[in-house]
Amino acid sequence: MPVQFTRFGLLITLLFLLPWLVLVVLGSYWLWQQGWLFHGIGVLSANAALVYALVHWRRSHKAPVFMQPFAVDANPNWSDQAQHAWQDIETLSQHWQTETDFLTDYPKFLAVTNDVLTQVARRFNADSKYPILEFPLPYLLKLIVLVCDDIQHEVLDKIPGSHAVRVGDLVRAKQAVNTLTKYKLILNVGHWLFNWSGAALAKARDVLVNKGVNTVTDELSQRLINAYINKLGYYAIQLYSGQITLDDIVPTDRLTAASKKDIKTQAQSQSIEPLRLLLLGQVSSGKSSLINALFGEIKTAEGLLPTTAEITPYLLERNGLQQAIILDSAGYGGLMHEDAPAALKKQWGKVDVILIVCNATQAAREVDAQQLNAIRHSFQEHYANQALPVIIAVATHCDKLRPVREWQPPYNIQQPDNAKSQNIRQACEAIAQDLSLSLDCVVPVCLAPEKPIYNIEDGLMPLIHEHLNAAQRVRYLRCLRQYQAESYWQQWRNQAVQAGQVILNFTVKTTDKI
Repeated sequence: MPVQFTRFGLLITLLFLLPWLVLVVLGSYWLWQQGWLFHGIGVLSANAALVYALVHWRRSHKAPVFMQPFAVDANPNWSDQAQHAWQDIETLSQHWQTETDFLTDYPKFLAVTNDVLTQVARRFNADSKYPILEFPLPYLLKLIVLVCDDIQHEVLDKIPGSHAVRVGDLVRAKQAVNTLTKYKLILNVGHWLFNWSGAALAKARDVLVNKGVNTVTDELSQRLINAYINKLGYYAIQLYSGQITLDDIVPTDRLTAASKKDIKTQAQSQSIEPLRLLLLGQVSSGKSSLINALFGEIKTAEGLLPTTAEITPYLLERNGLQQAIILDSAGYGGLMHEDAPAALKKQWGKVDVILIVCNATQAAREVDAQQLNAIRHSFQEHYANQALPVIIAVATHCDKLRPVREWQPPYNIQQPDNAKSQNIRQACEAIAQDLSLSLDCVVPVCLAPEKPIYNIEDGLMPLIHEHLNAAQRVRYLRCLRQYQAESYWQQWRNQAVQAGQVILNFTVKTTDKI
C-alpha cells in the first residue's frame, strides 16, 4: 500500500510539472530563435534577485500580521539576581518561538514549562539538589492563580472572538477540516486528469491561501508561547526570589519597625515608609555640617529618645523627596570594619541611600573604603534578596584645595577651565577610585560656616533625585523582607492558636463522653 501511494504521488507530481517544463523549453527555444535568450536570462535573473531582496527585507522588518506581541516587562523592584534570571527567560523565549506546534504537542508544552522553572530555580537555589522544589506550597498555588489570571486577560483583550469560541468548537472545526481535506483530495485527482490547467491555477491559489493562513496561525502560536514563557518566568522569579506575597499588599504602604522606632509615631493606614539615608564618615569629615545644609528645615525625630550614642535619626522634608529619615552615625577613624559599632552594622540592611562624607583635602581614605567593602560584602552574604543601597560620596572642604585663597564658585569639574576646578576634579576622581564608585556618584561641596553653602542645591540634591528610582527599589525590597519576616512568625502564631483550639475542643468532647 505505501509503494502504490508513492507511485501515485509521483504520477500526480509529473502531471503537474510536465506542462510547465514543456512551456519553459518551448519558450527558451523561441527566445533563442529571436536572439533574445541572454536578454531573457538577464531579465529573469534581475527579477529573481529583486524578489529575493524583497523577501529578505520583509523577514528582517517583519510587522505583525494578526496581533501585536504580548508586552511583559521585568519588575523594576527586582533584585540584581532576579534581573539576571529575567535575561535568561528572554533568551529561552527566543529559543522556543520557532516551535509552532507548542499548543497541540503536550510533551513539548511540559518541556517548555520545565525549562522555564528550572532555569529560574537554578538562579536562586544553585546549591540545592532539587532547586525547582525550593518553595512553600501556598506560594505555588498563588503563582498558579496569578499566571492564569494574567493569561486570561491577555487572551481576552488581544485575541478577537476568544470570549465566544468554545474549546468544543475548535475540536469540531478541526474534525470538519480533516473530513473536507479527504474529499478535496479525491476531487483534485479528477481535476488534474480532466482539466490540468484549471487545476494548476487552483493549486497556486490554494498555496497562497494556505500561506496566509499558516502565517496567521504561526504568528498566533508564537505570540501565545511568548506570553506563556514570559508570564510563567515572571512569576517564577517572583516565587523563587521571595517576592510573592500571599496577601495583596504593597510593602511600602506601611511603616517598618525601624521607622516606627525612629519617629516614635503609630503607623496609620495612609502612612508610607520613608526613604532612609545613612550618613557615614570619618571624624571631622563634615557630617554635621552636611545635615545642617542638606535641608532648609531640620527636625529631630518626634519624641526622639536615642537608644545608642552612635545613631541619631532626623526627620527631613523637602519638595520632591517627600518625607525621609536621615541617620547620623558617629564618626569613625582608624578602626577596621570588624570593629565597627554593632548599632551601625544593624542599619546597613535598613537604609536605602548611603551618603559617605569624605574630606577632599585628606588622602587617607582606607577606612572609608573598608566601611563600604564591609557593607557590600554583608549584602552579598546576608541580604542576597535585597538590593545594595545607593552610595553617593560627598567631597567636603573643596574650598581648601589649591589654590587655597581662591574661591569663586561655581566650578565646572566636567570640563575644568582653571587650576581650582582641575584640582576639585582630581580630588573627586581619587575619591571615586578609592571607594570603587563611579565619578558621577561623587559630588563636591563647600560647607564652611564663613562661606556660602556650595553645590547642595545644584549638585547633591539633583544627584539624589537622579538615583531616586534606584533608592525606591532598595526601599521596596527592604520593606518586602520586613513584611515577610513578620508574616512568617504571624502565620506560626495563628497556626499554633488554631491547633490549640482543635486540641481543646477534642479534649472537651472526649471529657463529655466519659
